[in-house]
Amino acid sequence: GGSNQNEETKVSVIMPTGTPALGLAEYAVDAKDNENITVDVVAGSDPLMAAFVNKSYNVIVAPVNLGAKMFKQYEEYVLYSTFVWGNLYIASKTELNSFKDLDGKTVVAFGKNSTPDIVMKALLKHHSDINVNLEYVTDVSEANTLLAGNQDKIIVTAEPSISKLKSKFNLSIIDLQEEWANMTGNDSYPQAGIFVQKDALKNKTIKEELEKMKSSVLNAIENPTNCAEKAVLMHTSFETLGKEVLISAIPNCHYQIVQNEKEAVNYYLQMMIDLGFGKQMGESLPKEFFA
Repeated sequence: GGSNQNEETKVSVIMPTGTPALGLAEYAVDAKDNENITVDVVAGSDPLMAAFVNKSYNVIVAPVNLGAKMFKQYEEYVLYSTFVWGNLYIASKTELNSFKDLDGKTVVAFGKNSTPDIVMKALLKHHSDINVNLEYVTDVSEANTLLAGNQDKIIVTAEPSISKLKSKFNLSIIDLQEEWANMTGNDSYPQAGIFVQKDALKNKTIKEELEKMKSSVLNAIENPTNCAEKAVLMHTSFETLGKEVLISAIPNCHYQIVQNEKEAVNYYLQMMIDLGFGKQMGESLPKEFFA
């Protein structure tokens, strides 16, 4: 009857393409059958910022530093769970055995002032004995194109696209998550998380959806093949990469659900402040930021 329909909570979720959407592919594909759930997959961070400002979604999947910055401004969306703990790699056609081999080289990073830039600058500050020239391109596909077309370029790249390059070229790879762990003693850095409207946390339906999102990530870790099969149905970018590439990429995306993540998240945000990236995370550690 008509009265029942009013009780159905509408749930809206926005998420960026790339690793975050890939980890939530099972959730997104299953949600298509439910008319009360909207899942929008978008490119870049502009639509995510708009969502934080306009409060137009119950759930926003976004870089952790962006969520922190938006929380400082609006105190609307809290961090429910970080699930991408870094998926950045340095890749080169010439041999690299360690981070120190970057000394005297130019490294092309993507996204100035965003996570790849922050992670590289943190590592370079730590390795103060080496000198690296950082150059920037807009996005990861631009970095990949440079590497593909040149013999001597060294780039910062990410999963899942690095798996595509690995299938075409013989590459030297440096895992920046391992480098971060060596530097900090923390497992890795919090890259992307699930943010939820504070008030929505009281809603039973929304809490159930958040749990399903978490399950989707845990299932991606357990069963990359199933995740890849869902992903090619979910978005053209994954369809283009293809199932086989995704299957090999998923274990390198560093999906993880950490029970007590507060310490690792605050460490990363504090590192941003120390490196002069305060503008990108709201200038100080956000209080009451965790769901």
